[in-house]
Amino acid sequence: MDVDAKTGSQVHKEDIKAGLRKLGLKKGDSVGVHSSLRSFGHVKGGADAVIDALLETVGKEGNVMMSTHSANLGKDQRTPEEIAKGVSWLLKILPYDSEKTPVTTGIIPETFRKRKGVIRGSHPSHSVAASGTKAKELSEGWHRLLEMDGYILLIGVDLDRCTAMHLAEKRVQFPEHILKKITPPKWFVEKYPEDEWEWDFGPYPDFAKLTEPCVKRGIMKSVKVGEATLRLVRLRELIDLYVEYLKKDPDLFYGKC
Repeated sequence: MDVDAKTGSQVHKEDIKAGLRKLGLKKGDSVGVHSSLRSFGHVKGGADAVIDALLETVGKEGNVMMSTHSANLGKDQRTPEEIAKGVSWLLKILPYDSEKTPVTTGIIPETFRKRKGVIRGSHPSHSVAASGTKAKELSEGWHRLLEMDGYILLIGVDLDRCTAMHLAEKRVQFPEHILKKITPPKWFVEKYPEDEWEWDFGPYPDFAKLTEPCVKRGIMKSVKVGEATLRLVRLRELIDLYVEYLKKDPDLFYGKC
């Protein structure tokens, strides 16, 4: 890692690869990435250097996956009744093109989705994109990464970016006081079908609160590259731990409803 008089530390592709190897990522691994390019400070080669580091680390037999949530969303006004019922936001899903629709998840996934061989999923608002031997399967969603016993890599961001954690919610029976807050009523779902609208109903889970338990349990490794902290955790272990905590104390993540 060189030092630039104007920008401070300058991170190179090889620095990132060294950090990934230190975390334990290796050839043949499948990894889902959430990232912030600016968290490094300055990366020579920008987003492409980060992507190359990831692809070269897992090799041709491995897979890289990223969230490519769509920017094709139009704001819509909530009615007073909807606001009173706990609707946090209401967005209209506009026409989606997997090859052209830009992303809202950062410059690294925006650059990644344009790469040759990358397959982007068909979900109109919450797509994921993947590259590698299992790219087609992974483009179907985070459940595929879980089935492959893959990893989650956080580059300069926290677990609050990890949408794969929603997979745990299907394994938990929430207490009634939380269900009342996060379950939309029938009239709302009929008015705003999920294939046409994006909305959030009730308190959004604070995934970041699982970071400390992950560290204490020893399932999350971290390393510093430039100014960024990189964290790696096996998705299966992350989901299992989240299920454990949700069963024990769901209010920790959903607030005191």
